[in-house]
Amino acid sequence: MNKLSLNNILIISFVILSIIIATIIWPNLNLNFSNFTQSTGAITNQGYSTDSDTIRYIVFISLPLITLLISLIYFEKTNLRKFNELIRFPEDSITINIKIFFFFIIFLFFLIVEFFSLQLPSHQIDTFHDGELFSVTKNAILKKSFFIDTYTIHGFSDIFYPFLFWKIFNQESIGAGRLFFFFIIFLLKILTIILSYQLTKFSSVKNKEIFFIILSLILISLSEYRVPMNFSYFSYRDIFIILFLIFFSKIYLMDGSNTVLNVFIGVIPSIALLMHIDTGTFLYALLILHIFFLLINKKLYEILIILVSIFITWTFLLFILGLDEIINFLQNAITIILSMDYLHGIAYPDPFTSILDNKNGMRATRGLLLQVTAGLFVVYHFLINSKNYSKNSKIFFVFLFFLSFIMYKNALGRSDSYHIRMSNDLPILINVFFLLNFFLKFFEEKIKIQLNHMVAICLAILLFSLTYIEKIDYKNLTSVRNNYSKLISLPNKHFINRDKYNFVMDYKILTKNDKCFQNFTDDLILLYLLNKPSCSKFVASWLASPKSLQKEYIAAIKKTKPTYILYESNYFKVDDISMSKRLTEVNTYILNNYKIFKVTNNFKILKILN
Repeated sequence: MNKLSLNNILIISFVILSIIIATIIWPNLNLNFSNFTQSTGAITNQGYSTDSDTIRYIVFISLPLITLLISLIYFEKTNLRKFNELIRFPEDSITINIKIFFFFIIFLFFLIVEFFSLQLPSHQIDTFHDGELFSVTKNAILKKSFFIDTYTIHGFSDIFYPFLFWKIFNQESIGAGRLFFFFIIFLLKILTIILSYQLTKFSSVKNKEIFFIILSLILISLSEYRVPMNFSYFSYRDIFIILFLIFFSKIYLMDGSNTVLNVFIGVIPSIALLMHIDTGTFLYALLILHIFFLLINKKLYEILIILVSIFITWTFLLFILGLDEIINFLQNAITIILSMDYLHGIAYPDPFTSILDNKNGMRATRGLLLQVTAGLFVVYHFLINSKNYSKNSKIFFVFLFFLSFIMYKNALGRSDSYHIRMSNDLPILINVFFLLNFFLKFFEEKIKIQLNHMVAICLAILLFSLTYIEKIDYKNLTSVRNNYSKLISLPNKHFINRDKYNFVMDYKILTKNDKCFQNFTDDLILLYLLNKPSCSKFVASWLASPKSLQKEYIAAIKKTKPTYILYESNYFKVDDISMSKRLTEVNTYILNNYKIFKVTNNFKILKILN
């Protein structure tokens, strides 16, 4: 056995050992529970600190990466890149054969055919998740304001997305709103192909057409047409992430001096923060790191363009929305960021040991391993002096892994199957890129397989056909216009069961003299169905659990004095916690000023005492 092989075996062994050690110490890394927001949720009832999961995650990911770093320094010191090379901004420009554009057109064709053949989402509503969108949007429309009178969980997207399609089709229907989200997912798939095209430029394989085809097929398979709950790796909430990476990758494919590109990477995080609080926060963190890297390399002009773009974007938003809306949005965003882990947190399952006794244990372990392997790929190729990857690609993937690393916070905050799955998108992308590049280079260099352009075309058509032949419903293709019109015009009662429909009709009559509707349940769709604004800004009452927001809630009820309050519903409770336990102060005020009026169709209605 030669020295190089022995070194590799030792490095791999030490890395595996570090993962074992990280697994062993995981349950012993505990922080004292604190709840400075005084919110109530499943995690607070357990007295469990979500910060412990964050610390555990950092240690679990960092330990193998540090082990790899030390091992490479000790065993492969002669092959390591010099420090000044690691921090130097690449000045190479990477191009790609225009022939790949042909394959993009093929992909686009199949995606369009698939989109128009979809079985449209006419199923019954998800009373909670549909309500988060339609009721919040309806409240904003009725009150003719955004964040001043409406508190959102995700950001402006909760209002803007349904509102836009309602305006396009001139019909405020559930079907129109759902159709828009299908369109967003369709746009997301197109953007992933464009991103795949950009990433192909970083590849060192000769058969870039094949690389692009396979990578594109994998990436578009990571998003699915599902609403309102989207269990895809890439969901509609990732659209700004993908859009940003398209422009950001272009920065590192060139010399970084392109003014237009720097404008875009300054604008997109700002818009993303407004639309999706979490993704915008993550993109801003990445942008700060990028600016720091530019500062090291004395790229002052590029920094100036980015900062000016951010300033102009927020100035424009201030002009469009107004100062009060921006202030209320920032208050909304800060409160959500600080309180969400307490409101809907779920403890992260212990890696490996929880696989048998926790339904999310396998997915949680797999998520950590995907993140670790992605980091190992990036660190190894970043440090090793190899020609397999350009300096541009090495630096870009360091930034991409950083984004992947911090975005996993969504899985740590609420560790159910949905949030863990959606947090695995970027580590999957990184792993697929390096593995695909490795295997294709192996075939090219070791087995000496070279594919010409015509073979690539035939392979592409074959792969596309095998991928989409079962997805395409040809009957729907012949009646696209009729199917869309039918979905948009479907009445609300189509999407709800008979009991709920009857309740809504009865409650409309009962509260005809009330100017507003206060919902003290998690049955969020009701405001939209009743077509009446909320008495407080909290359309979703459970979000008002922090003590400071409960005071706002009570003040709003005192001011509006609704005759009736919908107090309980048996349809859905977030984490099976009643609102009376989440909002204790609000509940006390309600019970002191309201009495039971009626219990009907799984709903409890209270009436004001005087």
